[in-house]
Amino acid sequence: MARTWNAAVIGCGSIAQHMHIPGYAGCPGVRLVAACDPEPARRKEVERLCPGLRTYDDYRKLLSAERVDVVSVASPNCFHAEHACAALRAGAHVLLEKPAAVNMKEIDRIRQAVRTSGRKLIVGFSHRFKRGNRKIQRLLKEGVIGEPYMIRVRLSHTGPLPGWAKSDWFYNPRLAGGGAMLDMAIHAIDQALWHLGPVRSVQAAVKTLRKKIRLDDTAVLLLEFARTRALGYVEAGWTSPAGFNGIEIMGDAGCIIEDYAGAGTLTVTTGKVTPDLRVKTRLVTRIVDRNANEGGWSVEIGEVVRAFRRNTDLGCGIEAGGAALAVALAGYESWRTGRRATPAFLK
Repeated sequence: MARTWNAAVIGCGSIAQHMHIPGYAGCPGVRLVAACDPEPARRKEVERLCPGLRTYDDYRKLLSAERVDVVSVASPNCFHAEHACAALRAGAHVLLEKPAAVNMKEIDRIRQAVRTSGRKLIVGFSHRFKRGNRKIQRLLKEGVIGEPYMIRVRLSHTGPLPGWAKSDWFYNPRLAGGGAMLDMAIHAIDQALWHLGPVRSVQAAVKTLRKKIRLDDTAVLLLEFARTRALGYVEAGWTSPAGFNGIEIMGDAGCIIEDYAGAGTLTVTTGKVTPDLRVKTRLVTRIVDRNANEGGWSVEIGEVVRAFRRNTDLGCGIEAGGAALAVALAGYESWRTGRRATPAFLK
């Protein structure tokens, strides 16, 4: 029988309280032993959530006092690299919340820490754990819609505050490093990269349209892919809870649509109409999954722990986190310069 692992969480805000802490508490073969946060209110909240949990006001105290096998880093974005590297050096596997870092130098630091520590790190792109998105992967590999030529991903809600975040750190440029781009678009970018591969160039518009904050509340990106004859469109924001949320992928022989916000279905339309209208076949739409939104947070911790026990990062390690961040940062560069930008991973 496998040894029981000790788990800890760095950062006790909303994502820790909604996903990481209950996830470890309910994960077979794992004992949640400790958490840390500099804010007394956050520590009291998680102590009530998980009686008996040892709490610390500094991550260094936790890593020094506790023997932990897996650590979730759920702190504000600007601390991700510091906390992840420290946990790796302490001998723990790391589940790192997105974005993996706020700049590419930090990605390099984390990559080096992974190499030297011999531990695994998984970036918490929770959409990869949704059942529908995994079925999209399978459908694309099976060639159900032919060669993809367009992906559209839209992810938008009302924003972290009010209603979600425990504080306003998401709207603090120093702590967050970016706005809706690094909170919402980073998920959409990761999905585009996961399904269609690396991005060659980015054109973007990044604006603060409605919220009275110092960071972007809306981002729109046009993507050109490097290895496929495809384009992509990403829209993400903190301004619109209504409207379509999900993924649409067009291919030469059909279309896949995953509806996040409405019916929660995954549908496939097959058939073909060529641009010159010479080839036309009957289009047939079928529901592949009526509950495509299942998964995500509810399964993430369990699957991550199982992956770490098998010494794998599920293909969602620091390289995936760095690739998504590179596209997001290229989006910011494009908006500043008014030109197409190349993600750092391809330069």
